[in-house]
Amino acid sequence: MPEPADGTAGSRIDLDEVVRELAAIAARLDGLASDDLAARAVLEERRRELHRTAREAASDPSDPAVRARLVEELEVLRRRWLDLQRDRIDVVKQAGDLAAGNFGFTADAVRLNRAIDEAGGRAALEARIRRLRELLEEGGG
Repeated sequence: MPEPADGTAGSRIDLDEVVRELAAIAARLDGLASDDLAARAVLEERRRELHRTAREAASDPSDPAVRARLVEELEVLRRRWLDLQRDRIDVVKQAGDLAAGNFGFTADAVRLNRAIDEAGGRAALEARIRRLRELLEEGGG
């Protein structure tokens, strides 16, 4: 017998059951009269609960399959971060001793690095890397 989709049984969440229930809710919502707001609200709330449950299950680092996916994602993001880092201008390396006296070059390089970071999504990338590390540490490191 599958575990309730909300995970209340204390064991692993059956994501297939969550997906089936989400599909059933979508079908029921499609069949509802547009003015049946009470039933629609109940179904929408259940759908939000199921989405939360699915997100939590997909991020459970104690599950070996999830852990492997998280580790793989972390490695991909680390490589992206390194690529982004390589794209940045090393002000000292590029200007050498001239950097101290050429403030215009330094300021331009800093602005270009900011633009590179923004275009590459550096802030979001670093936030996701931090979150993945936290999840992996919570799941036994």
